[in-house]
Amino acid sequence: MGEVSDGREDAMSSSRTVLFVEHETDIARSLSRSAGELTVHIESSAADCLDHLDQRAIDCIVSNYDLSDGDGIELLESVRAKYPNLPFVLLTNEGSEHVASEAIAAGVSDYLPTTAVDDVDVLRDRIEVAIDKHLGGDGESRIKALTTAFPDVAFLLDDRGRYCELLVGPNTESLAASSPANLVGRSMHDVFSEAEADRFLAHIHRTLDSGRVETMEYPLEVERGQRWFEARTTPLGAKIDGRDAVVWVARDITDRRDRERKLAHQHDELETLNQIHRVIQEVIHELVHAATRDDIEQLVCERLVESDLYELAWTDESEVSREGVTPRTRAGGIDGYLDTLIQFGNNIEDDPADVAMQTGELQVIQDVRETKKIPSFVCEEALSRGIESGISIPISYGNTIYGTLSLVSTRKGVLGKRAQAALEILGDTIGFAINAAKNKKILLSDSSVELEFQVTDPREVFLTVSRKLNCQCHLHGLVPASDGKLLHYVRINGAQPDRVEEMVSDAEQVEECRLIDIDDVGFVLETVMSESTIKKLVEAGAAVQSATADDGEVTIIAEVPHDTDVRQVVDTFQSAYPDSQLVGKRTVDRPTQTTQDFRQSLTERLTERQVTALRTAYFAGYYDWPRGSNAEEVAGSLDIASATLHYHLRRAQNELLSAFFDG
Repeated sequence: MGEVSDGREDAMSSSRTVLFVEHETDIARSLSRSAGELTVHIESSAADCLDHLDQRAIDCIVSNYDLSDGDGIELLESVRAKYPNLPFVLLTNEGSEHVASEAIAAGVSDYLPTTAVDDVDVLRDRIEVAIDKHLGGDGESRIKALTTAFPDVAFLLDDRGRYCELLVGPNTESLAASSPANLVGRSMHDVFSEAEADRFLAHIHRTLDSGRVETMEYPLEVERGQRWFEARTTPLGAKIDGRDAVVWVARDITDRRDRERKLAHQHDELETLNQIHRVIQEVIHELVHAATRDDIEQLVCERLVESDLYELAWTDESEVSREGVTPRTRAGGIDGYLDTLIQFGNNIEDDPADVAMQTGELQVIQDVRETKKIPSFVCEEALSRGIESGISIPISYGNTIYGTLSLVSTRKGVLGKRAQAALEILGDTIGFAINAAKNKKILLSDSSVELEFQVTDPREVFLTVSRKLNCQCHLHGLVPASDGKLLHYVRINGAQPDRVEEMVSDAEQVEECRLIDIDDVGFVLETVMSESTIKKLVEAGAAVQSATADDGEVTIIAEVPHDTDVRQVVDTFQSAYPDSQLVGKRTVDRPTQTTQDFRQSLTERLTERQVTALRTAYFAGYYDWPRGSNAEEVAGSLDIASATLHYHLRRAQNELLSAFFDG
């Protein structure tokens, strides 16, 4: 077994020895059968290759990139650490530029994709060229021979930053800062600014000091415009004109950086969205405890500003009573920006908040510099304070717009599509909370304001029914349905049920209609309506007490809390139904009723037999689940028939429910 000598002892030999490191391919055996003057040894792993080198002299190593215990680049680096000049040819199935770049930086002699060596004669020729170059055959740089194998730019630079050689392939000259003829022999300080050249030179020195591959990223203006590059540098291992030098391989990573930047933006947007959702969840949780509309709106503004997503938040008055920007509540501040908007008054035509109330849609300003939603003089005020974006969100319940919530931010990226969707839900939630607070005030107040309206609008369905069929229609009850709709229960006296049902079903705003509870006097009609005078008053915050359609005119009596802005309720209603008049307004006192009084009033509605049946069924567990007693057992306890028990229970339950709902 001969001593390894980096292949130099066979320099003039007619037979050359090749060590092929192969994993899951048959290239080595094909080469061995037709190798001519080449002697081929085969190993299956990087570890076996290194052991082989310790035992015998080799003229050239040929290695697959994919190995059983690593890859060809790792093997190349191990070989270079001990045999820096031994020819090394790398084969890979990938043919990737990344592998080529790493191979060049690690000092590979030649690089070939396996698709290029289907003919083993090609591989044999490349091996012989690599050996000849190592032995000084044609004197051409091994790096230069590889420049056509990958689309990167390679340089030889000495420790002063002087270009010793520029190696570009046929498709990479446009990636160089200057043409090859203008670079060789020049210094980096001749080509770049002093700061850039100093940075590049420091990187060269860092590479020489570490003795290993170093990387850096930098932007560069080239023939194709500004591009981003990744530099991979490694010591050359030989001096040029007596000075240390490095191999500098520059890879265009512009597309990769664009992808990374897009991913980073998506990540930031997701983090922002998560934060918005957290804030909205907290706000919704706290809305439960807000007692008044002012409390609700102030809470929302403060929480959104405290989140640091928005520096300014305010709610605006509804469109019917609005004159310019008229904040109801506010939080935060950006150098008096909101006060400036108030001073502009009606000079801002169709500002985003106004448009949001008119259309019921979000008004979003992603970039103040590019928006057409606000006048130029408002843009100037915003930009002078660093404002980048803003949004106006309609606050609504059903078809009633209470106003808007406006948010302003000195950041971009806080109003993406998903953030807008979340804020739109917040606007609906605020509207729901305001409506609920108004209804709660009506229920708890010991006095209220009673409003009486007369309506002659032909869109009111039962107005038309009463006029055409000469009948009376009375509102029997209201029940909220899904999607903001209301179930209207209307009692009609003096008309044929089928005729009324036909007329009502044909009305545009009626979605469903059915007859129920027909008797000798009249009947009750259940309707699902997308819009009605009753629904509009409910959405405006009023509690409808009664509604009657008679002879082509509708009279509606509704109550609102005593401290409600009655003018706003009336304006909201009349803006939807112009053919209506407020004909009465009076204060109504609610008498205080104790629990004992309430129980007494219920007892007075029931017969003794009904009370007995209810009490027995209740205490016997008839209303529990699972039941403690069934109907037959309760009836047996009372010594009555089961049918009789059901009769008494049904009559008693009807009286109790009537007291509760008709109260």
